[in-house]
Amino acid sequence: MLKQWRLTTTLVVALFSSSFCLADEVTIQQDAHGVDYVTGGIGSEEVDAMESFKKQFNLYFLFSEGKVGRVIDDINISIVDSKNQTVFALEHAAPRLLLNLPSGKYQAIASYLGSEQRYRFTHDAKKHQRVILNWKNKIDEDTVEPTVEDAAAPEVPATETP
Repeated sequence: MLKQWRLTTTLVVALFSSSFCLADEVTIQQDAHGVDYVTGGIGSEEVDAMESFKKQFNLYFLFSEGKVGRVIDDINISIVDSKNQTVFALEHAAPRLLLNLPSGKYQAIASYLGSEQRYRFTHDAKKHQRVILNWKNKIDEDTVEPTVEDAAAPEVPATETP
């Protein structure tokens, strides 16, 4: 009986711990320059958590790859102002990044797998702004031929029932 109680207690604690860890992964943080940010968006739970933060931030970055825009993570990003001073820096960002910056002219410098992108933008702190940075991937997924299984099942048009 004691062994069963210990096992049940251990399982309950593990279950609650993992639930809390998932909820804690997407939290407001602050970089070394004092800028509040949130990064996440891997999996539907994190995407939902990110959505709940959107109204609190005025700048939203989405990192993607390829023509279909597959979201990617492990992005290193820094943002410099018009005086070329770093105002934000983050290593290993997730696919979605929310942050607050004051109005001004900026340049985002982001790298993914050794490939760097630079994007200049003017930001109005009173408005929500979205920036999508997309990297071309090595294999163009849009040109991949369908497999035999895919080609064998013809599409049937949808019909309406009265």
